[in-house]
Amino acid sequence: MTKIFSLDGKIALVTGASSGLGRAMALALAGCGAHVVVNGRKAAGIEKTCQAIAAAGGRATPMQFDTTDIAAADAAVDRIEAELGHLDILVNNAGYGNQKTASEATNAEWNEIIDVDLNACFRLAKRASVGMMQRGWGRIINISSINAHIAREANANYCAAKAGLEGMTRALAVEWGAKGITVNAIAPGYMMTPDNMQTPLRAEPEKREWFAQRTALKRWGQADELDGAVVYLASNASAYCTGTVLIVDGGMSVKI
Repeated sequence: MTKIFSLDGKIALVTGASSGLGRAMALALAGCGAHVVVNGRKAAGIEKTCQAIAAAGGRATPMQFDTTDIAAADAAVDRIEAELGHLDILVNNAGYGNQKTASEATNAEWNEIIDVDLNACFRLAKRASVGMMQRGWGRIINISSINAHIAREANANYCAAKAGLEGMTRALAVEWGAKGITVNAIAPGYMMTPDNMQTPLRAEPEKREWFAQRTALKRWGQADELDGAVVYLASNASAYCTGTVLIVDGGMSVKI
């Protein structure tokens, strides 16, 4: 039964994998046999992820580029196909929010979040799909957020970008399904990562506890609790699953 989750022989690109959720998902994919291309903007973080994968017996290749840089992103896919032969799995994980209210955010700040969290994901998916179509097999996994479904203050641009990402996921699934490509999304809830813990919203213990109590499980998620979701969507276990959003939020979105 475990063979259905095997990623042996597959090449995966995980963006924003220098820390946090991206690092955990990169490790999970490598642990199931994929050769993982580790992307990020900071060389030190990328190298740390690659070292962790190697220490666990996996294979990884560092690839530093900004996903919003169109030329750099296209060149990265070209390099993967030239050096590793093919790109089978794309995990669009790079993204962030700026904690600006709708009244505070300038047009430039709004556009920046949309570009990182939505536009860059579309462009990478489009570029990666070319080779996937030629081979008749591909997995594109977009990392959305529970904030695509429920909102909080000072988060309008992030909510809009992630909701758009889920709409894009469904549209691309419809367009590319007959070509052998599945396109799905994962919507994490509030996860306990170092970056999350440093934001003003979560730095105070009472605020962290408030978020924990909002979930059905009464706790924050851990980064490795996305492992099962990303492996499932990357593998043949999800062969008949496309255009879906897998919510991993500890029950926050269903709790009154």
